[in-house]
Amino acid sequence: MASLKNHPVLSEFSLEGFEAPEGLVPVAVYADFSAASDAGLAILAMGKAYWTLLHAGQYVVCVVPADASLVRAELAAIFDLASTQRRFLGTRYLEFSFGYVSFVLYAIILLSCFLWQQAGWPLDLGRGDSLAMITGGEWTRALTSLCLHGDIVHLVSNLVAGMGFAFFVARFFGAAAGWLLILSSGVLGNVLNAWVYFPEPHYSIGASTAVFGALGLLTGVGLWAAISEAQETWLMPRWFVPVFGGMTLLGLTGVGDGSLHGSVDVAAHISGFVCGLLLGLVGAIFQRAFVYLEQQRYWVGLLSVALVALAWALRVS
Repeated sequence: MASLKNHPVLSEFSLEGFEAPEGLVPVAVYADFSAASDAGLAILAMGKAYWTLLHAGQYVVCVVPADASLVRAELAAIFDLASTQRRFLGTRYLEFSFGYVSFVLYAIILLSCFLWQQAGWPLDLGRGDSLAMITGGEWTRALTSLCLHGDIVHLVSNLVAGMGFAFFVARFFGAAAGWLLILSSGVLGNVLNAWVYFPEPHYSIGASTAVFGALGLLTGVGLWAAISEAQETWLMPRWFVPVFGGMTLLGLTGVGDGSLHGSVDVAAHISGFVCGLLLGLVGAIFQRAFVYLEQQRYWVGLLSVALVALAWALRVS
């Protein structure tokens, strides 16, 4: 019945020129067939019959005269209830296209950098280096390290996982802005990771910091949805559910043996997740601002690509 909230009842429409068949009277009119069908389900639930007629591009729901008053009252009550809930929630989330082109660009960048590595370019040029970043000011490593991978398995896992999480991020923030947020989460995560290990030397590579930043973004969105929507009687805080879900997925996929020399950089994953969570929370609060960014998606997407190119240009110069 949710779609009824978008379609007022008959009194707010003009049915000029409409003539109901003999023995029927109109009780509601809707802009699309799906909404009219929802109204019909409500009428059937009352044990009444109804007819849907097309008039001037709109769908008019009719019943027999004896049922008209009762049905109108029921549909009006459903509409009023849905409107009250909408005002109480105060939040209606938008859904954007996921933008398949951005996924192709993500794959091209990572594959190109991996082939560049195989050609013999020194790995230490762009890898994360806690000492070089903090004491040497080589902050571009926080971005370039996201493009480098140890082997094909490392690369493919970050390609697949990154695209999976990014799909949902893009649906909420838009493709261009979503990828910019993921990139920002990865960069900030690498900076935080360097501070965690400093003054000890620590080296890191891989897009996984950004991948777990994407997971953090989704968790931040869920956190805001939980604390901003209508409260019910729960045995636990509503915010606990998305946070627990995100932390569980982080634990299942992002934590290995914890060794400084192991294949899994646990601190980087956690750093990316935390930075993504904070960005996702803020982004969810101001989600409607992303409508403008979606309108400027080509420029926003170009900004992400330009940042990657600039970081590498500064590293090789």
